[in-house]
Amino acid sequence: MDFQKKNILLNVAVTSKEELFHVIAHHAYESGIVTNAADTCAAFIEREAQYSTGLQEGFAIPHAKAEPVLEPTVLFIRLEQAIEWETFDDSAVKNVFALMVPKKDEGTVHLQMLSRLATALLEETFIQQIQQSEDKAYLAELIKKEMMGEKIV
Repeated sequence: MDFQKKNILLNVAVTSKEELFHVIAHHAYESGIVTNAADTCAAFIEREAQYSTGLQEGFAIPHAKAEPVLEPTVLFIRLEQAIEWETFDDSAVKNVFALMVPKKDEGTVHLQMLSRLATALLEETFIQQIQQSEDKAYLAELIKKEMMGEKIV
């Protein structure tokens, strides 16, 4: 899976998950990742209502499986301020990996993407690199390698 700098949004100012989902959907629409921002946002909200996608250490992996999604895509968003989110360790969320997949890929590609990111987020080195780097090129390469199942040091 290709992961590019344009898929990284740093210092995003939002105050809620819903506001974040609107930002993600709008960015995805403007980037040509989805054909409809409103339906994409609704897919994120609907999925989050089923079960929280918050993890631990300030991370969440919300995902949308929706018809408007043209190809499987991951966005990385670092928030300016952490927001409330139901997580395993009751921490607020500041780092978000937003997954978007076409409906046809919901049982296959979607699960592979989710698995690779969840596994990466068990590694302390990866967590620290993601939390601390401001270099979009470095972040893009780091995330791309993890999504492809490779490691970089």
